[in-house]
Amino acid sequence: MTTDSPSRSRARRVNFHWVRHKDGEVEGRTERRLESDGHQAVESAPCPGEGWRVIDLCCGLGGISLAAQDLGCEITAGVDISDIALQTFKRHFPEARPIKGSITSRKTISAVAKLVADSKPRVRTLIVSGPPCQGFSAAGARVQRDPRNRVLAAVGRAIACLRPDAALVENVAAILGERHRASVRRFLGIIKSAGYNASILRLNASEYGVPQTRHRVIFLITKYVLDEKELQKFLANFRTSPVSVREALAGLMSPPVYKEAGAEQGKVPHNHVAMRHSERVRQKILAICPGTGPMSYRRLHPDKPARTLISGNRAPPAHFEEPRSITVREAARLQGFPDDFVVLGCFSNQMQLVTNAVPPPLARVALLTLFHALETSHGQAIVASAVVGEADRRGRARPRAD
Repeated sequence: MTTDSPSRSRARRVNFHWVRHKDGEVEGRTERRLESDGHQAVESAPCPGEGWRVIDLCCGLGGISLAAQDLGCEITAGVDISDIALQTFKRHFPEARPIKGSITSRKTISAVAKLVADSKPRVRTLIVSGPPCQGFSAAGARVQRDPRNRVLAAVGRAIACLRPDAALVENVAAILGERHRASVRRFLGIIKSAGYNASILRLNASEYGVPQTRHRVIFLITKYVLDEKELQKFLANFRTSPVSVREALAGLMSPPVYKEAGAEQGKVPHNHVAMRHSERVRQKILAICPGTGPMSYRRLHPDKPARTLISGNRAPPAHFEEPRSITVREAARLQGFPDDFVVLGCFSNQMQLVTNAVPPPLARVALLTLFHALETSHGQAIVASAVVGEADRRGRARPRAD
């Protein structure tokens, strides 16, 4: 292993993932790789996202962008209507431009178009988006005329206007149901009219390293038809045995209660503060068997992945051992975020941002599948070792700008 002198510029890349050892034990691991001036401080796999800039529409706190950054992409902008979401996004992607506004607004899309036009001309553009899913979700009211459902079509129009090299759009699995067929048809019609093709992936996050059963649909949008069988074959490289709640939350201390000593003084991991419950609520939680309970206080099962985390006015799920709701940090772990990913805002805003996010490990798999399809279609297959986690022993690392 080589080291770099302080005078050399370095680019830090962080990757968080769950590792299952041969004895069955699971470890949450954060890898930090340093690359500079052709020297590597730590071995790193190829970066299939190098040469791509990302525009994140409905970015939230940046789950997809975090995965894209880990793969070497340059995060150029994040668009959202929430101030707190954009503040969190900016904290973790300081080089990106936060744009407040709805993507249904022409003014907002014009601002993005200007940013793309003023950026590096030879860099490929990737649009990613996880538009609001509450109107489509089986856990929501499923109102066909929910105004949030119109955002999906707006994402399609934005893609048609901005003309990216590719796009990736995530939503709930229920969007493909009969009830929402018209919304999806409209979205796909806009994409097709703009000269794009959409391949559809149906994924369960628990099969790809996320400690949570979370069924999602991913639209891979490209300028040519992708080989569906090849996509499925490639995805099989990532499937892994489920990570349980107990494994995911291992190592976290019992959190202090909100506004008690130590809760706000940096003595606990970021966002790891418990809600204050009355004794009646505590007893109610204790009476619920793990893995069961009403939507408002469903209790996690320690030896299974969590059920889908949802946002809204309902309380977050209860811990499997302690009589309390889970903390924002625990929810973030169940979504696959690293412990150093700080979420800003008050508790309710933090929990909503985390539960609405696209789990980074799932986004990483979807992005790798997209990049693989794009590269292999041009006869430039991504090295397989980059996919299954084996280190590619390159003699020289390509430097990246900070």
